[in-house]
Amino acid sequence: MRVLTGVMGAGVAALALTPPALADVTPEQVWDDLSGMLEGVGYEVSVTESPSGGNLLLSDLTLTMAVAAGEAQAAGDVTVAFGDLTFEDLGDGTVGIRFPSPMPIDIRVTEEGAEPVEMTLELGQEALEMIASGTPEAMDYSYSAAATSLDLVRLVAEGEELPREVISASLATGPLSGSSEVDSSDGTRRYSHSYKTDELRYDLSGSNPEEENVTGQISGRMTGLASSGMSVIPDEMGSEDAAAFMAAGFEGSGRFTYETGQASFAVTQDGETMTGSSSSKGGSFEGSIDGAHLSYALSLDTLNYEAEGSSLPFPVSAAMDEVAYNMTLPLAKSDTPQDLALGLTLGGLTVSDQIWGIFDPGGSLPRDPATLAFDITGKATPLVSIFDPADLAQLEGEETAPAELNALSLNSLTLEVAGAKITGAGDFTFHNEDTESYGGMPRPEGAVNFTLAGANGLIDKLIAMGLLSQQDAMGARMMLGMFTVAGSEPDTMTSTIEVDADGHLLANGQRIR
Repeated sequence: MRVLTGVMGAGVAALALTPPALADVTPEQVWDDLSGMLEGVGYEVSVTESPSGGNLLLSDLTLTMAVAAGEAQAAGDVTVAFGDLTFEDLGDGTVGIRFPSPMPIDIRVTEEGAEPVEMTLELGQEALEMIASGTPEAMDYSYSAAATSLDLVRLVAEGEELPREVISASLATGPLSGSSEVDSSDGTRRYSHSYKTDELRYDLSGSNPEEENVTGQISGRMTGLASSGMSVIPDEMGSEDAAAFMAAGFEGSGRFTYETGQASFAVTQDGETMTGSSSSKGGSFEGSIDGAHLSYALSLDTLNYEAEGSSLPFPVSAAMDEVAYNMTLPLAKSDTPQDLALGLTLGGLTVSDQIWGIFDPGGSLPRDPATLAFDITGKATPLVSIFDPADLAQLEGEETAPAELNALSLNSLTLEVAGAKITGAGDFTFHNEDTESYGGMPRPEGAVNFTLAGANGLIDKLIAMGLLSQQDAMGARMMLGMFTVAGSEPDTMTSTIEVDADGHLLANGQRIR
């Protein structure tokens, strides 16, 4: 985990150093802006500055971030050291930022009581151009490159350097272009960016040094990548005190999209190899966070997966038309109800005939695509702030609920498989003053409506296949009869499940509790 922290620290630092607006800026002002940004997110900056002919040479640039002790880790720090950088006065009020190619990036992750982890990354660029402009209070950056690459060239763990046969990693992009703006005119740093690249390629391979004859490799390619985002970073505020950081006004949001993606993998153990591949026709991820809310959404379009190997009885393949997930959560204590949401879509799932043949060799069941999808929104009143250690300690000590649930809406539900389909929607409010009627949870009030189609046909097929006994089928039909009524079409049923104002549970108007 701490190695990952080091890599992320290097990425943040590289982003800050590689992040357009007409006005005069000097090399010193550009460096002041970048170093202020780094210090603002918690880095300690050490560097040797050497002015030369109107330019500024930076050497021995080192960024250090302390990592506080937690339940699962000791205190330590992450150190990132860069090669020499030059800030060149271009003579028109703009500044060019020059990187050597390749440029080494040394990362050292320390932890009390353990050997440090060290790694060296090598950043390469082709036809890289990076220009800073604007004013000292509102700096603009633009950059482009024909290609970039990032390679792991050295890794030391537990006092030993691991050879390339143990681990090898590389990342390449290009052509790429982007811009970013940093505005510090109002006492905070407002950062926004946009970025796009035609292609991203990655490759990771290695072996397990603790087990012989185990190797693995994964590689992939994504096209049409684009990202955009913004953040507000409070001035002079480090990142160790999350509650203070959020309370001071931090916020951020971003969106990432791509057009196509492919990946492949291979794992070999004791001479047996498993290989596989996946692909998708695009996807997106977007999210936002501030002191009060967290929200994010993920989607993938037309996902395909294949795998085969000696450990599998036959080649495996599956496809899905759509994968989506979204969530919204309140983060801060509040006296008023806050929004929450949860959604999931696994749409159009199909699997190979070999998989179907395991449990349905005779082809009795319809092999239509399967779908599971639901969309839930609601309101809750948070009783604690997730970034406040005192609140969390009180929550754990008193064993109280972190929030009061006020309302939930099932906007849509779809479950479709093997010829049967259920849909539903409904709304409930919750009375937090009554936690006895329903076993400790606040008493609900509202109703949800369901429609079920093809259930009896599916039960008949399961009986014919021997997967369901006549006795079990009779029990299932009796349960359906208790909670549903016949629909207007053959083999359809409807159901309304309601909790009234007195706390009574009803099914289609009949009280069952």
